[in-house]
Formats: sequence, structure tokens, C-alpha cells
Amino acid sequence: MDRHIPVYPLPEEIRKMSRDETVCKYCGVSYLILHEFKLLEEKVKAMEKKVKFYEGSVEREKILQEKLQCLSQDFEQCTAASESKTERMKELVTELENKETIVVNLNKQLRSFHKEKEIIWRQSQLFQKTLEQHKFILKKAFSLLPYIRGELNNFKEEIFGFLKKWISLKGQIFLQLKNINIIGLAEVSSLNQSLCECQRENIILQEEVEHLRLKLDVAALEAKQLQASLLRDNELQNRCNELQKKTQGKRRMLIF
Repeated sequence: MDRHIPVYPLPEEIRKMSRDETVCKYCGVSYLILHEFKLLEEKVKAMEKKVKFYEGSVEREKILQEKLQCLSQDFEQCTAASESKTERMKELVTELENKETIVVNLNKQLRSFHKEKEIIWRQSQLFQKTLEQHKFILKKAFSLLPYIRGELNNFKEEIFGFLKKWISLKGQIFLQLKNINIIGLAEVSSLNQSLCECQRENIILQEEVEHLRLKLDVAALEAKQLQASLLRDNELQNRCNELQKKTQGKRRMLIF
């Protein structure tokens, strides 16, 4: 007997209905028995697949354990290789860092070298300019050399003439100095004599000054004494005048 297979799926509203609503209350059979059969068939098929899967699970487990052992060995080898590679990577990183520092230092040295090169180039340019200036000056000097030589020759001739004149003048000056020396010695001797006479007169004058100083001191003492006597005379004169005034006053009083 062929089984009826529904063509259209159940509506969503019927699927959401509870089992109490779809079951016959007299016989307890669901009105949606075909749908339940379909669900049961799907569950049976799934269970058959699971049974088949579990039938070969022991063999698969052995195979998987062997694979697991192989994989664990491979993993250990890979971990050892990875550790060695990590160490190698660390070494390479350190080497790379060292090389980077070396490259940085080389770049700095290269920059300093470029700066020094620029400075040297500028200095060379300045040297070239100064060299050109010196060449120009030397050309002018070489062009002026004949004129300078002529001037030097004229100057030498003038110097030789001046030397000849100086030699002749030197002899004349020597004779004049000799005569002046003789006259000067005579004048010096006469001056020495006059100096001796002046010293004698100075000594005499000093003695006279000392004598006059003594006289002046005596005169000063006498002047002081005279001033004192004058003061006394004035005081006596004043007293006499006062006494005369007093006597005249007494006489007037007696007359009255």
C-alpha cells in the first residue's frame, strides 16, 4: 500500500497549535498523524546515521589516537623547531637592531661627511677666489716691476749721492765737534771756577742769613716786650684817666 505524501506543508498556524488541540479526544490519535510520521521518520533516519557513525567509532578512535600521537610528536617537533626559530628570530632581531643602529650611525656619519664636504667645497671656492685675486695682484705687480726697478735705481743713486755728501759732511762735523770740545772744556773749567766762587759766596750769604735770623729773633723779642710795655702804659693811662675823672667828680661834689 502506497503511503500518501502531502504535497503542501502545514500552515504556520497549525504548526504552532498545541498537541491537545490536534489530538482526538475519543481515540487519542492526532489529526496530524502524517506529519508526526514524517517527523518520526526523520528522527529514525538521524538515529540510523548516528548508529552507523558509532559502529565505526572504535576503529576511528584508534585511528584518531594514532593520528593524535603523530600530531603530538609533530607538535613537539614543531614546538622545538618554533623555540629554536624564536631564539633564531630573537638573534635576528638583535642583529637587525644592531644593524639598524649601525645604519643610523652611518647615516649620521654620512650627513656629517656631506656637511664637511659642503664646507670644504665652500672653502675651495673661497680659495679659488683668493687665488684669482692673488693672480690678478701678481699680474699687476709684474706689470709694475719695470717701473719699480727704475724707481729703485733712482733711489739707489740718490742714496749713494746722499752717502757721499754725508761722508764729507761727517768730516766737517767731526772737525767742528773737536773745536767745540776744546772750547767747551775751556768753558767748563771757567764755569767750575765760577761755581767754586759762587759756592763760597753762598756759604758767606748763609752765614749772614743766620746772623740776620738771630738779629730778627732778638728784634722780635724786643718788639714783644715793647708791645707788652705799651699795653701796660695804656692800662696805666686808662687808670690815670679814671682816677682823674673820679677826683674831678669828687671836687665838683665838694664845691657844691
